[in-house]
Amino acid sequence: MPIRLHDLMDFNKAFGAYETIEGANCLTTERRLTQKEAAIEAVRKVGLNQIKDVEDEWFTDYEVKKMFFARLEVLKNQIY
Repeated sequence: MPIRLHDLMDFNKAFGAYETIEGANCLTTERRLTQKEAAIEAVRKVGLNQIKDVEDEWFTDYEVKKMFFARLEVLKNQIY
């Protein structure tokens, strides 16, 4: 179970594994999890409280945008 949620965010590629859907190993959990696994657990516990749509023009790099939306879709699919 994640210890806290804020470290699951990838602020400016802090974890250095932005090119894969799994992300890097998450250092904020008691168990060994990838960023994806930890984020899925968190969303299942607290939901995905998105309050505004993410705009395409916020991204300057197409690959980063593509990965962001792929990861967001994974999390949206976890909501029951």
